[in-house]
Amino acid sequence: MKILSIDTSGMISSCSVMEDGKIIGEFNINQKRTHSETLVPMIEELLEKLGLETKDIDLYAVGKGPGSFTGLRIGMTVAKTLAMVFDKDIIGVSTLKAIARGVYSPEKIVSIIDARGGRVYYGIYQWKDKKLEEVEKEDLIYFEDLVENLIKSNEKYLFVGDVDDFIHDISELGYEYIENLNTNISTNISKIAYEKKDEAKKDYLDLKPEYIRKSQAQRDLENKNV
Repeated sequence: MKILSIDTSGMISSCSVMEDGKIIGEFNINQKRTHSETLVPMIEELLEKLGLETKDIDLYAVGKGPGSFTGLRIGMTVAKTLAMVFDKDIIGVSTLKAIARGVYSPEKIVSIIDARGGRVYYGIYQWKDKKLEEVEKEDLIYFEDLVENLIKSNEKYLFVGDVDDFIHDISELGYEYIENLNTNISTNISKIAYEKKDEAKKDYLDLKPEYIRKSQAQRDLENKNV
């Protein structure tokens, strides 16, 4: 089985190809050009270097968020279009879980994505029987409130993801963190998709980004109608 995974949830455009459970190619790029300009050429170049054609892909996997509203829509549209054109299965994977999937720790893993304004998207995961399981539902929260909740639990946590702006607070509280773990998201999406391949389906219409909160455009429209 060959899996093509895509992630455009943040600043980095990322795609990877897995064959029978092993990553055989990965392409990440972080620059000022938009995902709409970089993603398709990246996929084409990666497949060409691997000697593959788009029709050779058996399963498409895509980061479904949370993250950049525009970025998620671009990645989701490309993945769904390719799956539809070539009549292949598709599966959406949580961006937060994909970030957490990049590390192993006996501690609970707090995966965060900066949502600006002191807020973060977060999910808490833990390895059990060699599987990464969600132990707290993904949500949007002020970072200080998240930390307050964690302190009450009196457990050890490892932070991953967009930690740069919160390193001081994380360190002060005695928690561990891993910096710059957002460059291999598509590879981690491939790993999760391979584990969940039996759940994949031709979900072209129902598969949608998981924003967790409303977009700015939606909020502006609602305020205009008040």
